[in-house]
Amino acid sequence: MRFGIALQCIFATASLVAAGETLFTAGPHDHEGTTYCWLAEWKQEGTLPVQAPNPSLLRDWKSTIKVADRKRDAQGNLLPLQSYDETIRRGMSFLLVDHLKWFKGPPDTLLDEKGRAQMPWVYYSNLQHNGAPFPSSVDRFVSYPAFHHALAIRTFIGYWRYAKDARALEEAVKLADWNIAHSTPGNWAYGNLPYSTFQEKKPGGFRDRTGLMPDKAAIMALAYLQLHEATREARFLRAAEAIGHTLSQRQRPNGTWPFRVDPKTEKVIEEYTSSVIYAVMLFESLDKINGNDRCRANRDLAWNWLLNGPIKTQDFRGFYEDIPDRKSNRTNYDCLDTIRYLLANRTDTNGYLEMAKELNIWIEKVFLDKIMDFEPAEGIREQLACNVVMGIHSLNWASMLLDLSKATGDEKMGQRATQTANYITYYLQPDKRIVVGFRYHQWWYSCHTGVILYLLDFVEN
Repeated sequence: MRFGIALQCIFATASLVAAGETLFTAGPHDHEGTTYCWLAEWKQEGTLPVQAPNPSLLRDWKSTIKVADRKRDAQGNLLPLQSYDETIRRGMSFLLVDHLKWFKGPPDTLLDEKGRAQMPWVYYSNLQHNGAPFPSSVDRFVSYPAFHHALAIRTFIGYWRYAKDARALEEAVKLADWNIAHSTPGNWAYGNLPYSTFQEKKPGGFRDRTGLMPDKAAIMALAYLQLHEATREARFLRAAEAIGHTLSQRQRPNGTWPFRVDPKTEKVIEEYTSSVIYAVMLFESLDKINGNDRCRANRDLAWNWLLNGPIKTQDFRGFYEDIPDRKSNRTNYDCLDTIRYLLANRTDTNGYLEMAKELNIWIEKVFLDKIMDFEPAEGIREQLACNVVMGIHSLNWASMLLDLSKATGDEKMGQRATQTANYITYYLQPDKRIVVGFRYHQWWYSCHTGVILYLLDFVEN
């Protein structure tokens, strides 16, 4: 597809959506899973705003973030700014309806290697609050496909189930197909794995250098399995099985994998990560789907390492793609999913409930803040290396706290979780974007989609 035609596709998509037209709920895909764009042949009723080829720095970014007046009940508890349902629907509208009007990056940055237009979240992880890329920051043209795209796929699927919106499932399929098409060659040592970093539309780069993160491949494989369940398309199961096979072949004797590794040469770029819970979940899921125990030994090896390692020592670190190796750093994302796993697999005798409670105590001690002016709401900081309260991480914790509340019968935990969820509804802005936090200068796709994903847990409850 030539540049001009691809650009017309972007313009036509935005204008048709703005005019209320329904886009494709299903369409033909080439072998790489990219939907053909026929919109260029249709009558255009408008175009996107002019997109700056050389975006400038938005210095007054704080003025783009509105902190609304707080709403409270008679007892002084924080009420949501708007309902969870409205927060979810407006946040999804920002992605499915309005997004190409808001994005102000150079149009050619959205073209893939075949000249086909992709959505901005394929190649960008963050933007300025006005929709323009940063002009000179080190991560201005970097995306983190294996983790962030998996998060988006789960969010799209969750919204499709919740709102019965076929556009969301279509976006999940397109994003999964892109990752399958851009995974490592099958004959490499770490073959058939999605890349954890893309820089300037090329695999690897930035902190990953020539490498990728095996734990993020497991996260993507779990998203593929969810998509297989939603669509019954065999290619997503095959992709998950291929990842599982590679991880089983590359698992080390102690049950772990390197954090960053060159997928072709097997050179270890960064050693330690606590994030093995996703491989545990993947191995279990594959065995359940296939009705065998082929992955059982791999699952047991990884789980025993986690059970006797980070669950006891709280050495949770080695997770984020943009953070260099710091032994003093601590994170909580994979710890929260470890708690969920412990709760889901607890018995009266295995002690998993006590382990889950202890890990939550550790998270609250290290990462929890009381939110000034939004009391009694609480927030969770992302990690020690980026020690900032964020909506996605606060809701991730609050969602887990709902599960812990049910497991323990502690109603106060559920009330605390709800107060945090109410607080995060204030992050939704008038233009429908969900900010990372009120004082954060970047807008991140993962922090927008993640809030929606975890807020769906509160709607269901």
